[in-house]
Amino acid sequence: MKFNSQKTIPTFTAMLMVLLICSLPATSALATPTDQERATQAVQAGEILSLRVILERLEQTQPGQVLNVEFEQKKGVWIYELKILKAGGRLQKLKVDAKTGEIISNKER
Repeated sequence: MKFNSQKTIPTFTAMLMVLLICSLPATSALATPTDQERATQAVQAGEILSLRVILERLEQTQPGQVLNVEFEQKKGVWIYELKILKAGGRLQKLKVDAKTGEIISNKER
């Protein structure tokens, strides 16, 4: 098999650049804790309720399939943000105070 060096080197260089660029976000993400790690630390410190407790409470009044959960702190308050698929295909977005389990915001489409 014969390689055309004029085409092979630029192609190899381009592939190498793509690999390097793709690896950058992965390495920076390792330096910051994930939502799960931050939530676990806050639960262990007694600052918030676990996601399991929150979901058990919500299941009684907000039935549906949980599609996504995010965990963040806004103005010193830990918040679980949940996207729930409701019956009939409606999408519900809930913001829940992670310490008390109280629903802060409830939007439905």
